[in-house]
Amino acid sequence: MSKLFEGLERIEEAREQIKGASFMSGLYTGRPDFDLLLPPPESAEERAIGLAYCQEIETFLINHVDADEIERSGKIPESVLSGLLAMGAFGMKIPTEYGGLGFSHTNYGRVLTVIASWSNILSLTVAVPQSIGIAMPIMLYGNQQQKDKYLPIVARHAISAFALTEPSTGSDAANVQTEAVLSSDGSHYTINGNKQWCTNSPIARYLTLIARVPARKELIGNKVRWVAVPNGEGAEAKVHTALILDMQTPGVVVNQRCEFEGCRGIENGFMTYTDVKIPADCVIGEIGSGLKYALSILNIGRAVSVPAICLGMAKQAWQPTLDRANSRITFGKPLSSRQTQQIRIGKMATSLFAMEALCELAWQMADQKRYDVRIEAALTKIICSEQTIQFLNDAQVIFGGMGYETADSKRVRGEPAFGLEQLVRDATMYRIGEGATDILRPFVAREGLNTHLEQIKDAMDDGIKLSALPRLLGFYIPWYLRQWKRQPIPNGSGFNHPRLRIKLEYIEHTSRALARHIFYAMLICRESMRDDQGRQNRIDIVGEELFTIIATALHAQKLNQEYAWQLADEQFRISKKLICTTLKGLLVNDDHEHAAIGLRAIKGEYNALNDGIIQRGLDDYH
Repeated sequence: MSKLFEGLERIEEAREQIKGASFMSGLYTGRPDFDLLLPPPESAEERAIGLAYCQEIETFLINHVDADEIERSGKIPESVLSGLLAMGAFGMKIPTEYGGLGFSHTNYGRVLTVIASWSNILSLTVAVPQSIGIAMPIMLYGNQQQKDKYLPIVARHAISAFALTEPSTGSDAANVQTEAVLSSDGSHYTINGNKQWCTNSPIARYLTLIARVPARKELIGNKVRWVAVPNGEGAEAKVHTALILDMQTPGVVVNQRCEFEGCRGIENGFMTYTDVKIPADCVIGEIGSGLKYALSILNIGRAVSVPAICLGMAKQAWQPTLDRANSRITFGKPLSSRQTQQIRIGKMATSLFAMEALCELAWQMADQKRYDVRIEAALTKIICSEQTIQFLNDAQVIFGGMGYETADSKRVRGEPAFGLEQLVRDATMYRIGEGATDILRPFVAREGLNTHLEQIKDAMDDGIKLSALPRLLGFYIPWYLRQWKRQPIPNGSGFNHPRLRIKLEYIEHTSRALARHIFYAMLICRESMRDDQGRQNRIDIVGEELFTIIATALHAQKLNQEYAWQLADEQFRISKKLICTTLKGLLVNDDHEHAAIGLRAIKGEYNALNDGIIQRGLDDYH
């Protein structure tokens, strides 16, 4: 049991315990702190600044950006990039003293949503430098010299990117192979390796590069730290380190601009580094902390960037879908009169409201430095990316053939040239990027299981160690009894609406039920829980639904409009049904039967399914 998450050891080493306030961390232990959901309200001045800039961006997009041409040519014009740089759009989160706009996460999210509603490709291009380019790691972990040198450049003059993924390293971020070796005189590092799927790299001036540095541990002051060793001699390990890489350095080659199913205007590269020499002062923060930095930085993208882009895409499709449903006449009636389409559109409305509510809550929480939002960020990213795909697929069903045809093809006949098929293709990328859904769900489950993992860490192997039994009983008996005791709901003004309190009471008692079910599942599965991703996913899914319920209810209370409460109530109804089924599945399910079939297929036992075609394996395609 102590090896429950064996295989993720290096990720675990980079993982930090949740230190700040976390609503979801408490929810998974049966003790949700609802007060955490009421961060200080955004100031009127802050909001006005953000809305004014959104208007400025909107004017620029309408007058200077041809989104269809970006899709057609697969290229964002240089004039568009330079215009946005001059407006500070690439430096929204950089403090004003370094030439940036100094925006909050909330205002940053607002702007990305507006851009994505016009061109999600452009929004992604703008987001990458600010979420995972060099600005964020330098602001969080860099020294003053690095801030003074680089932040003014990337705020207004140059684009940056983030180089982590390699051909053999995707979601397994710890498997980086690119090396950076300190020179014998300690003046520079020599980098060799390659990076793949690095967004913005073909147009970037700087990269945040995650590479492995040969190092050994030394006692510096009263703390043991990793120290790079010259020429790699005497190294105890090759540790992940973040470095600033100037793309104009000799030996840096962008070998390929990658092309994808969608996101055709994106600048995404495959790069090689051959004896690339960079100054030793290009290390960001501490040697050996690069993976921790990378995972921390990605949290911001999950909380703000990807959800904002997904929200903008869904909002872009909303009104055209309603227009199509109302204007398309079939068998003498508009599509909108058919119950099937009314049900579909009702689900779309509920989903869009939920995404909007989740984004607003996640952004506000991210703006509070005392919060640790890694779980909330992961949940928001999962929900918004998955819901956007479903939302756009539903829109495509309503459009029918017009939703499958390209915008340019429809334009030839004078039809409204709305590129829904492009949005459908583009949306898949946001499920994959910055943490794929199937990776983030076990990540969330890991945090949901944290209380138990901390208790049993050294207490179990093949069975419970007798010496640990008194301690475990001393913890679990009172813990378990607490899971049956109702906790009072806060009575503050932020929780006074009766339609909100109903949902708070449901979340409170369901949180305790979830905590008990996780405990039961741990007892049932023991070490097999390590590989039981079906149960891990269910832990996440219940968290997703509870977080969505509270986000939509708080959003409805803030808006104080009947339409908002109708949508929040509908989300509540949908989520309750899913939670009931999912909790049962934590204890009893047939996942093993489905997995057994899959395993037999993997072993080649169903090769007869290849009969009747020209059979080709993956390596037969050239």
